[in-house]
Amino acid sequence: MVSHEVVVTGIGVICSQATSPQQLFDRLKNKQSSIRNHPQYRAYGLPNPACAYIDEDVWQQLRMRQRPSAYPLGPQALLAAYAAEQALAQSSIDIGTVDRKGVFVGSNKYTFTEQQLVALGRHYDPVADRVDLDGYRRHECHDVATHFHKRPEVAALALGVLYGFGDVVMTPGDACAAGGISIGTGYRHIVHGELDVALVGATEVMSNYVPLVAFSALGAMSQIASDSPETISRPFDKDRSGFLMGEGSAFLVLESLEHAQQRGATILARISGFAKQTEAWRISASPPDGSQYARCIHAAITDAGLAADAIDHINAHGTSTQQNDACESAAIKLVFGTRAGSIPVTSNKSALGHSFAASGAIEAVLSVMSLQQQVLLPTLNFTEGDDATAGLDVVRDCRPASISHIVSSSFGFGGENCALVFSKPTEVLNFSYES
Repeated sequence: MVSHEVVVTGIGVICSQATSPQQLFDRLKNKQSSIRNHPQYRAYGLPNPACAYIDEDVWQQLRMRQRPSAYPLGPQALLAAYAAEQALAQSSIDIGTVDRKGVFVGSNKYTFTEQQLVALGRHYDPVADRVDLDGYRRHECHDVATHFHKRPEVAALALGVLYGFGDVVMTPGDACAAGGISIGTGYRHIVHGELDVALVGATEVMSNYVPLVAFSALGAMSQIASDSPETISRPFDKDRSGFLMGEGSAFLVLESLEHAQQRGATILARISGFAKQTEAWRISASPPDGSQYARCIHAAITDAGLAADAIDHINAHGTSTQQNDACESAAIKLVFGTRAGSIPVTSNKSALGHSFAASGAIEAVLSVMSLQQQVLLPTLNFTEGDDATAGLDVVRDCRPASISHIVSSSFGFGGENCALVFSKPTEVLNFSYES
């Protein structure tokens, strides 16, 4: 079977306090965090109202710039449409002329708002332990469109309609790994010759009341309330206390090398390897020895046709939870052995929070930019590792480096693990990240 090389020709991103890839990259280079205390959630009395939320004026601008011919978009689809438009514009591709194309959008369910929960609660019968949904629909101004937009596949549907994707439209919903798996699935379709072009990425809106309450109750979110919220997320640090929520969207345009060359496209990077594995050790954790994470990372490097010694940088999942960071540290040491302490490690979640599906896609965009600009981004708030995380080269400040291959990993609830290998293009061409 013929294997096709896969290249990246466009990227786009929107997240808290950044509406373009270059703006986001520059913020991280300058150690600027996007994590803030949300004034509304502070008023609700949440233990920790810190999250990386998108401002209301940005949401309003997104609503106003919707295409007149498109049906109204929900929150995930609004973000996806913006980031995808950036990526397609940078690639300079006329997507309407491409026959063999697919769209892959990682996304999870958009949750109820606090107002909707209160309305639903009015129809709960504690004696019968049931909710009268018919009564809810009759009396609470039930908006069918609003609830339709809570479905995870809506963003992929919207992009399919906007850009004419009709053959392959997929929505990986693999929790925290969905963004990386979306990219890897599109990559696989091109490698095997099924598609010429894939629009891949993810979108997630998680900085809202219900996820904050749910993950706080689960114990995964940091319970530390601070007037300096930007200091709370501390991946791999001995004082790490849990993750903070983020939200956003990121997309990449992938093409076969042949297709990109035929149209004279600028090649930003290559995707040279991918692995997706399911371990199901526990719903919210992996084996603490790091063996399953290591198996996935090793498989991606092998898929790239590389040895572990060829990897120059690790864009880690790095959630700032006790279990994940310890497990990921163990995996890095298993895969890279004596080199583990000399491979630079970065966690973008230290500045951006954890946007679940979107995190892997955002981290993929940042990995592409690190390859292009030959710069390693810092991990905010790291001072010293503990017994589990000690010995890693956690990048603390923006660092110039010679980078040819980056591993970017995402590990999700339910044992959904994935790893991508991004590689420097054979020939570095002129490029621009601004749309």
